Amino acid sequence: MSRPFREKNKDLVKLEVVAADKVWTKNKSGKSVLRKDIEIFGRVDKGTSAFVTTTNLSGGNHKVIEDTCRLPKRVKNDIVKLLKSNNRKVAYLIRTDKK
Repeated sequence: MSRPFREKNKDLVKLEVVAADKVWTKNKSGKSVLRKDIEIFGRVDKGTSAFVTTTNLSGGNHKVIEDTCRLPKRVKNDIVKLLKSNNRKVAYLIRTDKK
């Protein structure tokens, strides 16, 4: 497939795959909260690795944001490496561009 016909979204190219311990921190009372200094795009669970879902604080149902087939190859390879090689259950996608 030639380059002009590819559907690549510019904001999906600048994603980085990190583990859960880089995204969650503990507050003073010991509860886990999301870090405020990073922008989270979504998360990929090991059981449903075909979809990128939202990060939900309340523990309810997650909403589907994007299909993983639309992600760049580098990001998909990083997701596979994190979930399979490091034996993790969740991979988080964060934005790396500085605004």
